Amino acid sequence: MSRPQTRLVDELFALDSRIRYVALLDRNSKLLESRMRSNVMSLTPETYDRKFMSSVPPMILDTLSQLENQCGPLAHISIQYQKVDLVIFPNNNQIVAISLEPGPLEPILRKLRDSLNLHIHL
Repeated sequence: MSRPQTRLVDELFALDSRIRYVALLDRNSKLLESRMRSNVMSLTPETYDRKFMSSVPPMILDTLSQLENQCGPLAHISIQYQKVDLVIFPNNNQIVAISLEPGPLEPILRKLRDSLNLHIHL
């Protein structure tokens, strides 16, 4: 793992204690880093996490990015389950996927926008 990827994951975990898990992928869907917060139990087995993160976020992002010519760049995708929230977004030629403890997304999106200079409308 390269240092910038490890540093980005550390920075994301430091943004908010609700962040449970962070995955970084390159634009070719290669999983660069996959890490659960040390004091948090995963809801799914690690092998499933890695398989899911290396396939689903890139597929969703690629599918929804097809409207960018008409609608402008995709900022983020948020998915809310009963037990976990997911946020997926492009960042510097990478795909970032984070899972969160359930709760309001606006505070997390604000922190992501401000720390990574993402174009998220709040």
